Amino acid sequence: MKILAIPDVHQTSHWKKIVSRIDEFDKIVFLGDYVDTWKNKWPLQKNNLLNIIKFKETNYDKVELLWGNHEISYYLNEQCSGYQSIHAIDIEEILKKYRELFNVIFTIDNWILSHAGVSKEWLKYCGINNDINKINQLFKEHPNFFLHVGPNASGDNLNEGPLWIRPKSLLKTAIDNFHQVVGHTEIAHEYHPVVLDHKNNGKIIFIDSPKHDTALEFDSQLI
Repeated sequence: MKILAIPDVHQTSHWKKIVSRIDEFDKIVFLGDYVDTWKNKWPLQKNNLLNIIKFKETNYDKVELLWGNHEISYYLNEQCSGYQSIHAIDIEEILKKYRELFNVIFTIDNWILSHAGVSKEWLKYCGINNDINKINQLFKEHPNFFLHVGPNASGDNLNEGPLWIRPKSLLKTAIDNFHQVVGHTEIAHEYHPVVLDHKNNGKIIFIDSPKHDTALEFDSQLI
């Protein structure tokens, strides 16, 4: 299956150019963080988020929208960095209105796509016992499991969830026998993702960049 993964948008409009090639892909997966930016002003931010949601509704079976920690910042009132208190009610209303369009992870073959990555320690903490198929349902039933755990403020903990864990920790505790594609941490550079082997028989591809203009095209049956 041909996949296009788009990392943290943060209200940039790069995604519009990429998705104009929609017919070339079987799935287009947004990895979260649609809101919060230090550049685009309101209501450009709001309109960009609504345009992504409309893109999903128009191409329902082809497009996947995943949660990021910046959405949870409003959805669960966590208030992470960049939180816009002046627009918080508007963002929260949009996310709650369209929440059924969002998931935490998307899986295909032996690939997991999420905002930050899936940790074995976090799965134990949640009582899922490595059953990744329960993650999306867990969010619907118990979303508080997806809040920041700590103690490291940036999320560099082995037991952080798929919206928060940082690369150093993820490489140590990534779920066995899966490759993962993640955003969340700006280590890629202009369409040059960073590919690293994790300790549990798989690769992690980091695709978020400082300009949020990186994307990944791959065949889920190849590595």
